[in-house]
Amino acid sequence: MKTDKNFYGYLISFLFVAMAGCGVYTKITSNYDRSIDFTKYKTFAWLPDKDTVGGEYNNQIIRNNARNYFSHCMGGRGYKISIDTPDVFLELVITAVKKEKTVSTPSSTYPLGWYYHNPYYYHYPGNHYYLHHYNYNYTTYVTQKVEYTEGAITLNVIDRKLNKLVWTGTAKGDLYDPSYIGDNLHPAVYDILENYPIKPLNGHRRPKKKM
Repeated sequence: MKTDKNFYGYLISFLFVAMAGCGVYTKITSNYDRSIDFTKYKTFAWLPDKDTVGGEYNNQIIRNNARNYFSHCMGGRGYKISIDTPDVFLELVITAVKKEKTVSTPSSTYPLGWYYHNPYYYHYPGNHYYLHHYNYNYTTYVTQKVEYTEGAITLNVIDRKLNKLVWTGTAKGDLYDPSYIGDNLHPAVYDILENYPIKPLNGHRRPKKKM
């Protein structure tokens, strides 16, 4: 079976685009201190960045947008900003680590057959086989290494008086295209806060992800 070599490149490119569209912050985790009464918190303020800022997945624009989305979601839960004496501090942590994975894609399929040997079939002298013919397809694969970025957005909620972490939520995903971040950042923030102990006062419809 003759296959155009360019077909492999097209197939890998198609797979790359497909992964870019679906690999944006797909894993959400959160945890909190069960001994804390979250209804007592009414105000918040942001802590300054303490991690390294830079790169296409962790620049100041992404951070500013993430803070605005988090502030909006916290405001929908009744929180107000107080830079003097906030009840809680909000800390934003964004990480982006470059990685590499091997992707296998089918290239061609061949029909094959084989005969099954029955060791108990001795009826005819000199013939220890009877024909059980099995057909199946044998597929060959092309493998190629694909670079991507393992990204994560974390929100930490810290009790100012206790100086204690009381809640944390993280969205993780394999990122392939920086252009997808802008449209999918708000849904990621919504998903991170979905299990926050204080729910939105008037309901908060989840922003749609863009593919």
